[in-house]
Amino acid sequence: MMIGKYTLAQLRAGKHWSQEKAANALGISTTTWRKWEIRQSFPTQPNVDKILRVFNVKYDDVIF
Repeated sequence: MMIGKYTLAQLRAGKHWSQEKAANALGISTTTWRKWEIRQSFPTQPNVDKILRVFNVKYDDVIF
């Protein structure tokens, strides 16, 4: 069962943003964003809050 509707890559693509632009919007490195997209690492709660705000989504809508 999948809870979320969107992956981070889908959120980013929906805005037509590069990984670099998404990272800059959150104040993180592009490498960090890339690792989150491929689930090699995961955002901290403050960064999750930023993602939700920047992409205007609810927590349950995102797959981390």
